[in-house]
Amino acid sequence: MKLLGRRRAVGLIAGAGTTWAARRESIAAASPPPFYSHGGQYTMLRPAMPAPSEPIVTAGGCTVDFTALRGKVVLLNFWATWCVPCVYEMPSLDRLQAADANKRVHVLPIALDVGGKAAVIAFYQRLGLLHLDVCVDPEQQIGYLQSDNPRHAPFQLYALPVTYAIDPRGVVRGYVPGAATWDSPSAAALIDYLVPG
Repeated sequence: MKLLGRRRAVGLIAGAGTTWAARRESIAAASPPPFYSHGGQYTMLRPAMPAPSEPIVTAGGCTVDFTALRGKVVLLNFWATWCVPCVYEMPSLDRLQAADANKRVHVLPIALDVGGKAAVIAFYQRLGLLHLDVCVDPEQQIGYLQSDNPRHAPFQLYALPVTYAIDPRGVVRGYVPGAATWDSPSAAALIDYLVPG
């Protein structure tokens, strides 16, 4: 009787171990790969939120339509020409966009400059950036730094630069604060993670 009880206990422990191992693998598969910037790391939003479904026309003269970008991973990057870490990061975003032969990623840089498109174009020319959109949001209609968010912008900006990752279904999955190297193997792993299987 005691022996039967012991075997049963061993079986239960072994079964629990198998369940825990499977559960641990499931959790690991659901977790994003590590991706670090100079200001932090990729952080998942919990709960994830949908990207805006209506186009946003900025005071800087650009229209951002997230529904038109469905089917791609969108890296929504907020930056400014006066931001020193942005000077470091923008070339890697440009290289990522240039190297994306499968057209599965769209880098969408949003400049907060009050100098308008002319300031952004001059910045791009100075750094030799050839593959990025020019979009200026001087009144913070898309991303906001001001705590009161007077324009009801959908994206909070914790710092500059900050990049939000939007999956191909239009779900904002997480963000990376600070300058990151977007043409690195770890960035490629994050982008692969964001593409649904």
